[in-house]
Amino acid sequence: MLCPEVTNFPPPKVVICHKINQNINTINEGIRMNTFYKSLVIACPDEIKIPPSIEEVITEDSDTYKLSECSLTEFVDSVFIESFVKAGRLYCLSADRNCIVKNCAAITPDGTLTLHIIDYIYQTIGLEGTKRPNNYYEVCIDLKHLKHTEKLKHGLQKLGNFDFHISWEPNADDICPSSVARYFHDKNIDVTVCSLKTKVVNPEITQIPSLEGVEIEDVVEWVGMVSHRANVNPTEPYISTYTEPESTDPLESNKIAILIVRGFLTPTIITEVCQKLSEYVSSRIPCNYWASISIQSEESLWRWNYSTPRMFQSYISSDNIFFTKEQHITYSIGQLKYS
Repeated sequence: MLCPEVTNFPPPKVVICHKINQNINTINEGIRMNTFYKSLVIACPDEIKIPPSIEEVITEDSDTYKLSECSLTEFVDSVFIESFVKAGRLYCLSADRNCIVKNCAAITPDGTLTLHIIDYIYQTIGLEGTKRPNNYYEVCIDLKHLKHTEKLKHGLQKLGNFDFHISWEPNADDICPSSVARYFHDKNIDVTVCSLKTKVVNPEITQIPSLEGVEIEDVVEWVGMVSHRANVNPTEPYISTYTEPESTDPLESNKIAILIVRGFLTPTIITEVCQKLSEYVSSRIPCNYWASISIQSEESLWRWNYSTPRMFQSYISSDNIFFTKEQHITYSIGQLKYS
């Protein structure tokens, strides 16, 4: 027999940030504050499918690549730096690594190689770094202004090989982004094309809450519930205590289109989607119409705001952005897996 008192665990401790009166510029600035994202959920009420202008941003030219068993020394090669680091925006993140127990690495578009190294390993590589929580050191290497290259390569070799997710956005329009994949293929490194995985959800609903007269976290939870096809109208409170948010002037529709995207997502793609969502909402007639995007990150180089350092930390975060005709609203929530 089920016993709710046994499974009614308290919620985890989280960090919450709620911002109103945002515009598309401040929204995109917040997205660019970090570099690596793993999934997003787009919700468009009163639609049976996501508008083509939004979906095209995700499906066109969004392929990324995965490098297998790649040495960190490849990234300090002068040819690589001149061809890719200095000639475009490079996004590179170690793949399938839990930063609680393993070394991690990332290259950000500013040309910085960031290493997250376990304490006892850091003591053996001969590189200068900064002490971080939980017995880790962080080493930051400016790839555009390298010094002591041979000593650097010697230290990087001691960290072994990594798998990486990588994406490159060239400065010149006549250069193909896949050139970075060809470069590593020619160096006999295994390269795999990784397309974004998408899933369309059309849940059964009776009404859509507006953003008026309701707590924004309740609408965030509602979008999450319908995205997972959960029952938002449970008849038995013994099994589920969830209740739909009660808002002022809800949208009179029983349709909502949801697109779930998973993969190696860069800020460039996400900011383009946000721009299209903002334009789409402006074109809709109902004054209380809204659309939303929820962006998730986990286990990567991260910072909570501009006043905190960017570092590897084990976390789960979600930025939930609601677009309306009058303003945009951001509700961010993050949970550290350890302190």
